[in-house]
Amino acid sequence: MVSVALDWTLVAQLVTFLLLMFILNRILYRPVLNILHEREMLFEDLKSKAAQFKEQLELGEAEEKEERAGAVKDGEKVQNARKIEGQNEERDILGKAQAESSRKLEDSAKALEAQVADVRKGLEAEAHTLGREIAQKLLGREIHA
Repeated sequence: MVSVALDWTLVAQLVTFLLLMFILNRILYRPVLNILHEREMLFEDLKSKAAQFKEQLELGEAEEKEERAGAVKDGEKVQNARKIEGQNEERDILGKAQAESSRKLEDSAKALEAQVADVRKGLEAEAHTLGREIAQKLLGREIHA
């Protein structure tokens, strides 16, 4: 059988172990734990900043999308206004052209009527002369009228 004797070396080893644990705790473990804790806090801070930047980016994208939609609507309004303006201008131009063509047609009709009247007068005079000549030939004598 093995016998264990308790003597002063056990107490010395226990004191040395506790002293070594105290020194290692002060010199090694606490600074490493502090560095790990600071690192963890830094990562948490960076994560929160990244989340904030992501929110700002999403808000910026949403604002940009709204601005684009507003610009498209404004563009459509301007386009519709230009279209209506063009249609009104087209109507005005067509109205003026129709009025001008109607005026020219009326002027041409009046000129034609004047020419017809002149031709009729000439034909009436000629018909009168021609009628007298035919009557003179048929009757065989001179007619004065």
